Amino acid sequence: MNGQEKAVWLQGGLGLLAVVGFGMIQGEWLSALFGFGIGVANLAMLSVGFRLANERAKEDPKAGMTVLYISAVIRFILLAVFFALGMALVGLAPMPMVLTFVVMQLGNLFSLQGKRRLTD
Repeated sequence: MNGQEKAVWLQGGLGLLAVVGFGMIQGEWLSALFGFGIGVANLAMLSVGFRLANERAKEDPKAGMTVLYISAVIRFILLAVFFALGMALVGLAPMPMVLTFVVMQLGNLFSLQGKRRLTD
């Protein structure tokens, strides 16, 4: 298993721990599950963005960087929309949702171990 695969499994495990923790301690199962879903969606969008950027970078490195920047903007907007939908329309508690998402993102730090650049 490479570093990226380990990070994905770690993110999933940390997210599930957060869901169970918030569910058992505060009874906020649905909010935590929604945050977990947002984290999984972010992970999927990040993976697709990197794949597309790598393909474009073979032809033109600047185009690859442009894809990364556009991907980041799209992810940022979609994540804001997902959080707003969860809190405003569905009426979920914000703290379990946001903290479950944040805990999952901390797992992504382990994919950076031993790297000098994000593109390594």
